[in-house]
Amino acid sequence: MNTRIVTDMEGFQSLQEDWERLELQDPDATYYSTFQFNYFWWKTHSKDPGKRLFIVCCLLDNRVVGIAPLMIRRDRSRLFSCSTLCFIGQGDYFTFLLERGSGNEIKILKELFGAFHAHDSLWDKFELIHLTQESQLLHYLLRHEQYNEHVQYLTSCPVIPIREHETYERLSQTKDFIKMKKTRDKFRKQVNYRFKVVTGEQNAEIYDRVARVHLLLKEYLQSEKGRSERRSLFENQYTDEFLRRLFRNNDRVVVFLLEDERGEIINYSICYLYKDVLYDWNSGYAPEYSSSHGLANVLMIETLEHLFKEKLGKRLDCGAGSYAWKFKWTSRFNVNYTFKMWNLLKARGRLYRFLSGFKTMLQTAFIMTGMIEIML
Repeated sequence: MNTRIVTDMEGFQSLQEDWERLELQDPDATYYSTFQFNYFWWKTHSKDPGKRLFIVCCLLDNRVVGIAPLMIRRDRSRLFSCSTLCFIGQGDYFTFLLERGSGNEIKILKELFGAFHAHDSLWDKFELIHLTQESQLLHYLLRHEQYNEHVQYLTSCPVIPIREHETYERLSQTKDFIKMKKTRDKFRKQVNYRFKVVTGEQNAEIYDRVARVHLLLKEYLQSEKGRSERRSLFENQYTDEFLRRLFRNNDRVVVFLLEDERGEIINYSICYLYKDVLYDWNSGYAPEYSSSHGLANVLMIETLEHLFKEKLGKRLDCGAGSYAWKFKWTSRFNVNYTFKMWNLLKARGRLYRFLSGFKTMLQTAFIMTGMIEIML
């Protein structure tokens, strides 16, 4: 086995056939791992001078058997700059693509990690986020003494196993579901909403509408709720360009929404459909409906009814975040982990590790001080 590193768009494009072959047969692959998603993302974000492509490929007899879709991101502050080796893209699940069935998975990962360390002069921090608990990559990190201590819990992704319920009626007989249907019926009488599903050729038009709702929601939460930290992914020029490209005539992008009688969006949810799984990754609501409680549940009821009727997908992944409203719909969830390792061979890496540890210590001390004040 040997490795090859791709650092330009031409090399990235040349990987398409091998990449798509691996993504189809790798059970750990999600839509966030596909060539389409990653290529579109990099095509726009490559304009960012703070990012450099660093895709590592593992080859066996000149055949690509592993792909690590990475980049080197340069983060700058007033005093410091840090080069981080990390995944391309943004999403709820990430992994390396591996050829399966030959028993060489561990050997492939060893070759890939060997390449990362052979080029350790290029990075100060090695960070892999949103690694799901059953992935081959996470297992490799956990079984390796050099990497195990750098793995930590990140978040959970609740999952609704749609096809485990024979019918929509069986699913809707739970106590919580019945209660939420009453909320749905009450809201329908008040607003007389319409439920819509948008995909494929209609996505280009719907993109501007959902982006506008999300931006208005950000402004509302900042000005009316004091949420100064609130941001919208649609305000980033690179992300906006990427999503516009991804939405265009793409049947894998599915938008579920409620409209009022004026045709205005009440709330929406955007999913990626891949390998019979719907990945819910972005949602929002019109600020004028902020006082309407249970909007997310109303949209969820309509969405689940549609999925059963159209036999669309086997699972609905509710996305990262252990929010209470998600667990009212399911007791199933995926656990995601993060891996972060500083490059201690570089003086800058050692300094950053010290500063990171010092920051954590201060945050802990601040929390403890607050707790003591409350107790006293």
